Amino acid sequence: MSAITYDSIEDNIEQVSVHGGVVNVSWKCPASGRRIGSSTASMTADQSMTSRVGASVKRSIASEMIYGAARIVSGLIGGAAGRVISNAVYTAANDINTRAVAGVDYSEASRREAIVLAFETVKSSFEWNESRRQFVATTSGSAQAADV
Repeated sequence: MSAITYDSIEDNIEQVSVHGGVVNVSWKCPASGRRIGSSTASMTADQSMTSRVGASVKRSIASEMIYGAARIVSGLIGGAAGRVISNAVYTAANDINTRAVAGVDYSEASRREAIVLAFETVKSSFEWNESRRQFVATTSGSAQAADV
């Protein structure tokens, strides 16, 4: 087996979770189903023009929807109470907006690249089985959690 690709390790993925730009992966042996370990890697933002334009549009739409709702709520309540509630609503809207657009800079390709990087840290617990055309667990044991 030469270069490790996403397709060559896809059967080894037990679970993937993404938090911002960090991908956490749990690994398994496809032959036995046994959990082998876990690792993490950071995604790199997709710098293609299409991705950057798409991310900008998503940010704009999310911002307009969230802050528009905040303006409506704060406009319904007047006076000092309205200003206090308005500040709270805008703070909450900012938090929601940040979470809504957290992953727009990353594509499926950057997620897959990070998964391959994460596999590099646990690959010593696997060996390529040519007849299965898969990475299977080595007989020496399981991997420990690792970070990239």
